[in-house]
Amino acid sequence: MYARYFVLFAMLFTGWFLRKINFIDDRMNHSINKLVVYFAYPCMIVHNIGTLEMNRTVITQFLISFVVSLVCFYLYGLVSWLYAKGRKYPAEISNVAEFAMAMPNDGFMGFPVALIFFGETGLLLMLAHNAAMNIFTFTHGIRLMRRNNKGQRKMTPNLLLRAILKFLVNPNILALVIGFVVSLLGTGLPEAVDEYLLYIGGVSTPMAMIFIGSNLTNYDFLETVRDLRVLECSVMKLLILPALTLGIVYFLPIAGIIKCCVVLGIAFPTAATVSMLAEQEGQSVGMASRVLFVTTVASIVTVPATIKLLTFLFL
Repeated sequence: MYARYFVLFAMLFTGWFLRKINFIDDRMNHSINKLVVYFAYPCMIVHNIGTLEMNRTVITQFLISFVVSLVCFYLYGLVSWLYAKGRKYPAEISNVAEFAMAMPNDGFMGFPVALIFFGETGLLLMLAHNAAMNIFTFTHGIRLMRRNNKGQRKMTPNLLLRAILKFLVNPNILALVIGFVVSLLGTGLPEAVDEYLLYIGGVSTPMAMIFIGSNLTNYDFLETVRDLRVLECSVMKLLILPALTLGIVYFLPIAGIIKCCVVLGIAFPTAATVSMLAEQEGQSVGMASRVLFVTTVASIVTVPATIKLLTFLFL
């Protein structure tokens, strides 16, 4: 297991090194991001989900994973709010800190890791977790980012509809639907099309890890870890919330692989979505970026340990 994870983080280091020597610049980094999110990941999802034998058990597991993950996300929002309130975080960073604690990188990092360690079913369940996270983002997340704005817009039916449409046109959600349809039809894709999807989807894992690694060059590790609040948020993100989730799902009468994916989903480092939304809403981008940096570096140790624990307990 550690050998496979070593390969993933060797790719991450490759991205860091190439950015450090200026082989990768901002423009190339942005292009890598777009390639992975809008093209390579959807190809990977259609190929892997389309080849699954879609029966009642698989569909039930997907729905259970989605519901459990959605409930957990709103619980994370509550726990993060209570923690920030108890620690008396200033209002100008509290909302971003809360969001950073609750938002995992279950797409960019989660999809390839779930596929490598738990196969096509693991990828499907991580997609369910990601769908739940998107709903959490477009509801609680947006509200958090606008909490400090005096003239914030109230949620109207029109804004709610726009949020739903934005969720539905997410390329990964569309790819999931297409994969489901292909699998349910049982005819499969033409061999040439499937092979094309396989090859294009195959670049998603190395490109995603290279992108994450290249972004780490923007931060000074020693300077960042001196911020106690950043460290606290990172501990909450990588240890406390996964432990809380483990305690919840351990006693639920659901399949072991669902438990693995729900816990693993929250164990990933903070998603870049937090920084992007903070920038859009004029909030503390620095806080979000520093937590993202520390959790990404620390996840080199915590995520493999989490996978090892989950496989021991549930598989």
